[in-house]
Amino acid sequence: MRIAICLFSAALGACASADPTPEPGGPEVLPGLHVLPVPDNGIQVITPIFHGIAPGTDNEVCTWTDAVFDQATDVKTTRAFQSEPGGHHVVAYYTMNRQPPGTQRICADTDMVTFRMLAGGGEGIVNEAPGDLVYRIPAGAQLVLNHHYLNTTDQTLDGQSGINLDYAGPGNWIPSGNLAIVDTTLKVPLGASREMIHCDFDRDFKLWYLIPHMHQWGAKETIDLTQGGVTTRMFDTTWDPSFAFHPPEKRADPAAPMTVHVGDSIDVECDYINDSGMVLPFGFEMCVVFGQFVDDKLEGGRACDHGSWLAF
Repeated sequence: MRIAICLFSAALGACASADPTPEPGGPEVLPGLHVLPVPDNGIQVITPIFHGIAPGTDNEVCTWTDAVFDQATDVKTTRAFQSEPGGHHVVAYYTMNRQPPGTQRICADTDMVTFRMLAGGGEGIVNEAPGDLVYRIPAGAQLVLNHHYLNTTDQTLDGQSGINLDYAGPGNWIPSGNLAIVDTTLKVPLGASREMIHCDFDRDFKLWYLIPHMHQWGAKETIDLTQGGVTTRMFDTTWDPSFAFHPPEKRADPAAPMTVHVGDSIDVECDYINDSGMVLPFGFEMCVVFGQFVDDKLEGGRACDHGSWLAF
């Protein structure tokens, strides 16, 4: 079953509407999925049906869509929709590690290494890049949806999700850049352990969004920012595995961002309880700070990996 991508232009009519009945030849749509109108300037993606969601289970599903962008594309707004009951959230990512369109499976920790977040939300949630910012998808990227289902009923359910991506119109848009503080040499031993990362900023960043990130063996993550000799604790998070896809966050108005300067530093501590029976390499477990910044100099994303800065 293919992913449905609905394009709209002067030459094309909408291939879906508020009526969940699919167009002839279109995707099968669950009765509980109330499909939004297709955006006037953008795309709509509807996933294949995810079957057999057992009672009392929590399912993070990843779908590699047939939306592959041949040129850099600016997204201003996303609007998510999901089948009910069971739908919890939809998040749009892009990846340069492309998979056959229609690939759909329970998300693996290693998948997250290749994903770059765009935006998303729950049923009916509108997520708009603030101010003059846009979420920029690079040329060659493939759109991936993470769709989450919580079955709190006593019946087995099927789930389905969709998202609208509204493109930015003409204007002087500023991309929202991706930031990562990470250590890709991470190896988490059995039992209790701690990972520590220190990074000195090599340039100024106008941060407007910041989150911690670990996986299921994480116990706690703290993040300290030091500026001018003064240290501020940004996060002191007792970890819950659900935070891997919907973590605590800090946001600022991009017009008044959380500015860091060359010479400022960030320290990250991640505590683990590894009862997996194996040493966990990076990907299976992580210790990361992800951020978004106002990229008004068009310098692109940056990552500090094990203390060294590189393009991200």
